[in-house]
Amino acid sequence: MLLGIDVGGTFTDAVVLRQGEVVAQAKRATTHDDVLQCVLAALDAVLQLGMAQELERVVISSTIVTNALTEGSLPPAFLAIIAGPGMNVKGHLPVTPYYLSGYVDHRGKITANIDWSRHQELLRRKGSGVCAVSGKFSVRNPQLEYQAEHELKKCGYSKVFLGSELSGELNFVRRSNSTYFSAQVYELFIRFCRRVERALAERGISAPVHILKADGGTLPLEAALQQPVEAVFTGPAASVLGIEALCAPQVNSISLDVGGTTTDIAFWENGLPLMARKGAVVAGYPTAVRAFHMRSIGIGGDSRLHKTEKGYVVGPEREGPAAAVGGSIATLSDALITAGYVHFGDEERAQAAIAALGGEPQAEARKIVAAAVEQIKTTIREMLDEWAKQPVYTVNDVIKGTEFIPQQLIGVGGGAPGLIRALGESMALPVDIPAGAMVANAIGAAVARPTLSAGLRADTTDGYYIIPEGGKREALPRRFNKQAAEELLASWLREQTAQWQLPDQETELISYEHFHTVHGYYETGDIYSLRMQLKPGILYKVSGREVSF
Repeated sequence: MLLGIDVGGTFTDAVVLRQGEVVAQAKRATTHDDVLQCVLAALDAVLQLGMAQELERVVISSTIVTNALTEGSLPPAFLAIIAGPGMNVKGHLPVTPYYLSGYVDHRGKITANIDWSRHQELLRRKGSGVCAVSGKFSVRNPQLEYQAEHELKKCGYSKVFLGSELSGELNFVRRSNSTYFSAQVYELFIRFCRRVERALAERGISAPVHILKADGGTLPLEAALQQPVEAVFTGPAASVLGIEALCAPQVNSISLDVGGTTTDIAFWENGLPLMARKGAVVAGYPTAVRAFHMRSIGIGGDSRLHKTEKGYVVGPEREGPAAAVGGSIATLSDALITAGYVHFGDEERAQAAIAALGGEPQAEARKIVAAAVEQIKTTIREMLDEWAKQPVYTVNDVIKGTEFIPQQLIGVGGGAPGLIRALGESMALPVDIPAGAMVANAIGAAVARPTLSAGLRADTTDGYYIIPEGGKREALPRRFNKQAAEELLASWLREQTAQWQLPDQETELISYEHFHTVHGYYETGDIYSLRMQLKPGILYKVSGREVSF
């Protein structure tokens, strides 16, 4: 049996699955001051007698990293960078970094070592806690990062995150931001993880615990602690996986996960969600975190209604529960009830709350719903435009273009039945709301496959290859080619799979580059650069069931 828990902005959901069937599900209010409280409340609601011993895996999708980084509630961490000459990173990083001397060139050669005589003030400082180090081109030679890590630990820092180990991608700014955010959130994240472990042990649960990542994969708890920034934006990822498990679309589709606070929007093509071609943006800064092509908008069932001279604005604040279920002020849910799109709670209270805004209730409700729909359509148009403007990378893209034309809408989440129906009418698109939509995120978390990814760069002229994520730099075998490169990287990924006791699964190539090196008009060797991953996705399809909470 599999257990999935998803912490949303309004509710926390939990499901237990057995062989593709939902055997227990629960929904509890999210406690923002102490996320673990609502996680355990949902967990206790689904655990039945004897079930703890049958669980094979627990996966948690939590907002703890996202909220901490986007709300700016954490103290800054120390960040040291090795930028070398010719690059100004001012304004591109969340904090003012400490600049270390030294430089690694684009081929991975150390052209200047760190001159520690210039950094005596740094060496004398009394550090504590966690810090980050990131060097330009460190993914091609991490030795200067290792030197900095050694010195910073002598200063008192207990843990040092290195950019080369967090991402094998070349983009220095994205890699530096990922490294910084991992250091900043680490102590909060490790406290949460340890509390989760203790709470599960108290309930007799010995199954491995995984954390959902932004790219829809999972990592064992200990592995996630090595790259905590990967746990950002897991809610949107969970909804995508839930849809894939319940009703993966066969035509170009737009999925919308409508919660009480936000709506998460994703695009689907050929039955799979589209991935962002660049990393996720966290707190306004680009990172190397791989994520889906998604957007969150501050519109949900509990959204506050603002009446202006030009009409209504819905959200982004969450007002509280709808008047129909005991709230004191009208929300979007009350408008959907009054307009006839959904039927739940006390409909007379919903109508009275809408009437308090002025005007005839049904007419005002239709205006409110129309305003919410138009705000969502504006976001969808922005996403479509963003996707169309992406660089063309393949022959297929050149022939067919990158334009995305949606053919249907898919809705999940508690607010989906009414709002997506209204959106479908406005966009003239059919709407699919699958059974199990109310807990789709928890289902997605439960069935997510474990994933690991890594890169390899080989230079036959210098005779070495490097896997940055593992700090591995070794001599090349004889007769090196693309096949040999793939075999080396796949072998390393299998070693990591065994180390973390993950199920054996297929690896796939996600990027590849090869070009010749030339010196004095003659070819002298080859450079191979590739990335592979354990194939992401879901473990199996799930049959959802309708339920009232």
